[in-house]
Amino acid sequence: MKQHKHLHFWLALLLICAVSVFTVASFWLNDRPDIEPEFGVTYSWLYAEQLGLDYKDAFNAIINDVGVRTVRLPIYWSDIEQSEGQFDWEKPDWLIENAESSGVEMTVVVGAKVPRWPECFIPDWAEKLNDSYQQQAVLSFIEETVDRYKDSNSIVRWQVENEPFFPFGECPKVDAPQIKERVDLVKGLDDRPIQMTVSGELGSWLDSAEAADVLGISMYRQTWNDVFGHFVYPLSPEYYYFRAKLVEGHVSQVIVSELQAEPWFNEPIESKPITDWYETFTAEMLQQNVDFAREAGLSEVYLWGAEWWYALHEAGEDRLWNEAQSIFQ
Repeated sequence: MKQHKHLHFWLALLLICAVSVFTVASFWLNDRPDIEPEFGVTYSWLYAEQLGLDYKDAFNAIINDVGVRTVRLPIYWSDIEQSEGQFDWEKPDWLIENAESSGVEMTVVVGAKVPRWPECFIPDWAEKLNDSYQQQAVLSFIEETVDRYKDSNSIVRWQVENEPFFPFGECPKVDAPQIKERVDLVKGLDDRPIQMTVSGELGSWLDSAEAADVLGISMYRQTWNDVFGHFVYPLSPEYYYFRAKLVEGHVSQVIVSELQAEPWFNEPIESKPITDWYETFTAEMLQQNVDFAREAGLSEVYLWGAEWWYALHEAGEDRLWNEAQSIFQ
């Protein structure tokens, strides 16, 4: 009899908790702001070059022809400091100077793990270092980067690493104290807001939210894996908005730092003519993803794949390019 009473008590408590969560969630979801987010893009000079593009031409076209006014710019350690202590800043110098002259606002991404595959961009010489010395090398590079660009009026925030707590990419394991040391370094060098990023679909958001002023989340729709092939993530805009509300006490703003706007490549891009890839991610899919992001009620959305639109445009396939123009203009 006692056991039944205890069971009824716990079942009643569970029901009360479930109803409470549902009530709060319903209130939050009904309270979603009806806003038009500010759209931007992530721009990778490495990815542009991998697609056979001139990184300057691609950037100018994205800014001037599409009308993009906010950009997230990764700084690639392996490209800048190929030999220890010797820096080649030509590419980020050009991009940031052109952002300044064009009135473009930038979030600059610093660290070892920054956007684009293989996720971590560690120079060969630094890969040979032990964990402690590699941490010092990363910190040194972050300091060089922030000191070089902190006087730029185009930079509105710094992003430290990219999804550092999400185990994706060809990356060494980094622990929370090491990430905190990198964040604290940037905070000590400049007073602009700090952005951290997470997988919007998988994993916890809390560790990154607690370390940041702005939390960026990924938002992927059309994906691919070996079991199902191409499929659509079974998530709704409400899922992202609800999770954003759960962390709002820890961070001042949650944004979409990475909205899918290109195919999920399941084989090398070079495996077929570039225009043949269009059917795996069409202009209609881009519009659907943008509409999906709008419904999530977050204030900023950065599209992922602008270099890809330009590569298709240069190859004579303009539909994604034209759709992007309609979004930004």
